[in-house]
Amino acid sequence: MAETVGGLLAGRADDPGGGLRTAAWDRAWSWGEVAAEAAARAALLEELGLAGRHVGVLLDNVGEFVFLLGAAALSGAVVVGVNPTRRGEELARDVRHTDCALVLTDAAHAPLLAGLDLGADVRRVDEPAWAAAVERHRGAPVPTDLPDADALWALLFTSGSTGAPKAVRMSQGRAARTVGPAAAGFGPGDVLYCSMPLFHGNALLACLLPGLAAGATVVLKERFSASDFLADVRRHGCTYFNYVGRALSYLLARPEEPSDADNPLVWCLGSEA
Repeated sequence: MAETVGGLLAGRADDPGGGLRTAAWDRAWSWGEVAAEAAARAALLEELGLAGRHVGVLLDNVGEFVFLLGAAALSGAVVVGVNPTRRGEELARDVRHTDCALVLTDAAHAPLLAGLDLGADVRRVDEPAWAAAVERHRGAPVPTDLPDADALWALLFTSGSTGAPKAVRMSQGRAARTVGPAAAGFGPGDVLYCSMPLFHGNALLACLLPGLAAGATVVLKERFSASDFLADVRRHGCTYFNYVGRALSYLLARPEEPSDADNPLVWCLGSEA
């Protein structure tokens, strides 16, 4: 297995299978298409002078978030996962504390940033200007000269249960090493359900990256919903999901139904259960 996240993605550049699918089933990308989208954004980050710099991402679980994670892995930029449950000065502190040069968001989350002293520019990825900028770099090759294993890839905030949230450093090598055991349990025929937020390590290390490493399919749910869970699992034929304890408790609190066992799930991985 590749020793870096960039290497994992580059290894899927010609893969026509697996990849990403939205839970609403309105969009789907093979891993080869994911790599191409990431390469286009990596070239754009280079053009903007952001290679090696910190880029805040304030989005739900959407394809753009994954493409930006891939772009960072290819270019050496660092994704800062911004928690949308933070508000006001606390949110501004997170952005300033991580020295973001740019924050990428969308119409749904932009109001959270309005009027805050961020020390960084803000751009919306759902505006025509961003789409046009990406389109200029469409067809950019996946780089052959990739960041090494010690290169910082992401800054992921803790939950803040013991004080102010702390930004945890995630290098490319650490991420790749961590997903190895989980990825060994998957194959191209597996479908992984990802409803935990991509700004947190649980989603990255227990779902997205193992799916990438194994060539499986990852179903992205924009936000966790206990009421949608089993319907999504059945619709997509999901064989696996990742969780944190609170989300699992919400699932178990749902009224029991005779059809609950009628699902293709094989196993799950999480914490606090």
